[in-house]
Amino acid sequence: MIRLFKYLILPVLLIFLFYGCGSSTGTRYEKEKITGKEEKAKVVEDFDITPYKTKIEIKEKPADNSIIKDAWFGYETEGTTSNSNRKIVATVDGYRVLVVATDNIEEANSIKQKVYKQTNHKEVYISFEPPFYKVKVGDFTEISAAKDLKFKLNQLGYPEARVVQESVNIFEE
Repeated sequence: MIRLFKYLILPVLLIFLFYGCGSSTGTRYEKEKITGKEEKAKVVEDFDITPYKTKIEIKEKPADNSIIKDAWFGYETEGTTSNSNRKIVATVDGYRVLVVATDNIEEANSIKQKVYKQTNHKEVYISFEPPFYKVKVGDFTEISAAKDLKFKLNQLGYPEARVVQESVNIFEE
């Protein structure tokens, strides 16, 4: 009986004692509401700003109607001509920028057209790797050029763009 009390009942009583004393049904915030100590402060705006106002005149400039063809004028513009008329000489290991992978062919074609215009008409490819159509841009032999294009595409609204290693085309000069 003493063993039962020592190993079973005593620990249960101690647990109830500690948890029972530690719990409380109210908080100090409820006590303030009951006693009415809570006061609401009213803010009175008595500051007059009119003597400090200044009149700012902004002359309107005529709108510049020139169209910026490419906002990335600080970057290389090589490859502004399409490579579609040029002959492929060889294929080597290189890098391309994967813009998007989608299961919708219409979406892939739409993104291909947008990216083609936004990247100074670099080569844009769509490859089907089941179950996705992958839109890839460029034929780079150096990873730094591919990373530059990836950065540009990220800034243009393609946050999923990433550099991938694959076989790229070399065109005749």
